[in-house]
Amino acid sequence: MVIRLDRIDVGIIELLQTDGRMMYKDIARETGVSLPTVRARIKRLTDLGVIKKFTVIVDPDKIRGKIRTVLLIQANPPDIEQVYAKLSEIKELREVYGVAGSFTIVVKAEVNDIAELGKLTAEKLPQVKGITGITSLLITKTPKEEYGASVLLEDVVVYKCDFCGMPIEGKPVIEWINNVRYRFGAEDCAAAFKEKLLKKQIK
Repeated sequence: MVIRLDRIDVGIIELLQTDGRMMYKDIARETGVSLPTVRARIKRLTDLGVIKKFTVIVDPDKIRGKIRTVLLIQANPPDIEQVYAKLSEIKELREVYGVAGSFTIVVKAEVNDIAELGKLTAEKLPQVKGITGITSLLITKTPKEEYGASVLLEDVVVYKCDFCGMPIEGKPVIEWINNVRYRFGAEDCAAAFKEKLLKKQIK
């Protein structure tokens, strides 16, 4: 299922990424559409997963003692999915990216002090099965930092199955599991996902 973003979608996204608290009436005025249209478009973009969530971005430079670092991680390819899952559970890791190149994973971490950073890189991360190397780069200055993604007119939104990760052709299978909305490409994927989740809960 492929959907293209139009001028109204792009305008709404750009305005909300600039100010997530912007009132709907102001968005309507800026984009030249009605208030009901804005409400409907934001609901649609949220349902599509284009807008992941509305949140507050805290500037870590304003919080005394916060230390941020970029971690370059090497991992065994057969263990990569397990490594992703384990890293995503570690509170200090704010962002986790799979990359191609000399390293397998790039992570942004945030800790309270150098001692906590040492514990993270020398104790917590080495315990993750599949990690073979870690390089730490301390962030000393942030000249620019943007959040979200740039969107352009006619950008394509593609549904991907939450189980197999393949693009969904046609109407997705929607399932609400533990108050979370999931999209699947087929009933088989939905059943396999629920079975996997159940096994994880039993463990």
